[in-house]
Amino acid sequence: MDNFTLDLITLVRSASGLAKVVLVILLALSVLTWGIIIEKAWIFWRGKKARQNFARINWGKFEPEGLRKLLSAFPQSAVTRVYNKIFLEYFSAHRLEGDEDALTRLLQKEGSAQLARLESRLGILASVGSASPFIGLFGTVWGVMRSFLNIGTWGSTSIAVVAPGIAEALIATAAGLAAAIPAVVAYNYFLGKLKDESRALEEFSTDLILAERARHRHREPVLRGSETASKGLLR
Repeated sequence: MDNFTLDLITLVRSASGLAKVVLVILLALSVLTWGIIIEKAWIFWRGKKARQNFARINWGKFEPEGLRKLLSAFPQSAVTRVYNKIFLEYFSAHRLEGDEDALTRLLQKEGSAQLARLESRLGILASVGSASPFIGLFGTVWGVMRSFLNIGTWGSTSIAVVAPGIAEALIATAAGLAAAIPAVVAYNYFLGKLKDESRALEEFSTDLILAERARHRHREPVLRGSETASKGLLR
């Protein structure tokens, strides 16, 4: 294994300048890919843990302030981020409270914003997954061309003449696949997680609207009773 590693390092060092540029580009793309994968894996893992806790919550039992305090235990959750904006713009302001259409619009707006946040940089994974094999293929073609040039220069087809170019071509191919495969797998995996978050936001929006509707239905008789009592005292 050590000999193989040393041979690989020697082949990379002996590669042509253009081949080295290709390998550096693919290495940079691979580092970028793994950085995004680690970041998104952490974000979606926290989102999954939050969803598991949210599944046990009866949203209708909580007043707006109590629900805000409950969700504060999961500050990075998309549901928490959406509700914090709803609390500020709908419940705290009071000017919109009771307007179900306004609540629906706010939930749709903030839900879309949070999904866009979660989706950010996933396009980079898709681009790396589709472009890396072609960048590697360019290095492959260049290595094969180098082998043919060596044949023409030395007038021989011996292994010593063609091996450096072929090895350079194969390394470029392997590097392209090494960058592309994790990017494609991660992209498809995170798309599934994004759909889970989208479903969670839709369910939360529906539950919040129903809870708010029930809360106002409960408050109306109380308010009417208070008004009746006030009128009786005035008489």
